[in-house]
Amino acid sequence: MSRHLESTPAASVRRLLSIALLSLTLVAPMGEVSRAAPPLAGPASLIYAGWFGNTIPTPSFIQANLAFLETQPFDGLGVYLRDPGLTANVTSTVMTNTPVSYQTAMGVMSPLAGLTFTRLNHNLGVIQGSTPPDFFDDWSVPIQNFANVARAAKDSGLKGLCFDNEQYVAPWGDYSGQTKYASTKSLAEYEVQARLRGRQVMEAMVAQFPDIVVMTLHGPYVSEPDAPASLHFPQWHPHNELLGPFFAGFMEGAGDSACNMDGGELYTLRTAAHFEASYGWRKNDLPSDGVNCTFIPSALRSVWPGRTSISFGVYDCPFGGAAMDAAILRSTLANALRQADRYVWFYAEASTYLLPASQGGATDAWVNAIRQARADAGIAWRR
Repeated sequence: MSRHLESTPAASVRRLLSIALLSLTLVAPMGEVSRAAPPLAGPASLIYAGWFGNTIPTPSFIQANLAFLETQPFDGLGVYLRDPGLTANVTSTVMTNTPVSYQTAMGVMSPLAGLTFTRLNHNLGVIQGSTPPDFFDDWSVPIQNFANVARAAKDSGLKGLCFDNEQYVAPWGDYSGQTKYASTKSLAEYEVQARLRGRQVMEAMVAQFPDIVVMTLHGPYVSEPDAPASLHFPQWHPHNELLGPFFAGFMEGAGDSACNMDGGELYTLRTAAHFEASYGWRKNDLPSDGVNCTFIPSALRSVWPGRTSISFGVYDCPFGGAAMDAAILRSTLANALRQADRYVWFYAEASTYLLPASQGGATDAWVNAIRQARADAGIAWRR
């Protein structure tokens, strides 16, 4: 997504953040890779992943507003893991050297544990890329943090986690002059180490939550230099070289039951052909010998299509020269829902969908566009 979660910056600033992103390269095999995870069948679910000003879907907000939230046309929410008193912000702390205990994480999520959801059954806790150690330094604290939060997510009834991997706070995925040991360690060495850390993080989460869903918003395509611009892939590979290897590590650590999801934050896709082409390239071409992606080792290439769940993000504002209004939202969202494996996520920045129109929420025209998109895609409420 393209926004700071803690404050209310101008939309233009948030959009600029989304253009200061990612990239990756190289890898050597890192142990054997087991069989692919089970296929994810069935129509896609729609996750609302929007913040607007001070209207933030924290566990306590969801508890207080559940009746209204379940009237909205979504199957789940991206949950910002912060307590009402602002004493614990799990979302922004997990990927740091500050310990986050299971008790702290559970305390933040506890308002969710007692709720009975009828429609919002696909909720994901949001974790933000923050200020982790250098990949060659000690990662024991963030790895344990991810494990603790995964355990709390399971015990709170969440489906898993949404990993917002934009480099908002620090250039943790940027090898180009930003890594601590760049003068003595090559990019190739850093890519292998980043993949190791990704694998360790995912293994720690899976140990606590075997069938966890982990949706990484910017998939590895964003770091592949050969991702074709003609298919609407942004050419953002410089300065983000280590995010792809980190995602590849997630793939290695996912095992046979966890769902590792390429979130597809590709806001300029519009037509059915756009979504189909993007899906095919990310699922099959990226891990192929034809592309020969340097950060996907040979042991992962054969299992990649079966292990990767392809998602799409849809944004309610114009982006990258692509227009947006309620009618465009309807067709775009329907095309995304038809194509995705399991989830589509909707990022709202023009207005919030967490409040009724009478309290400043999205108008009926926009809400109905989402309802109509679901109908067009043949997707009913999940129960």
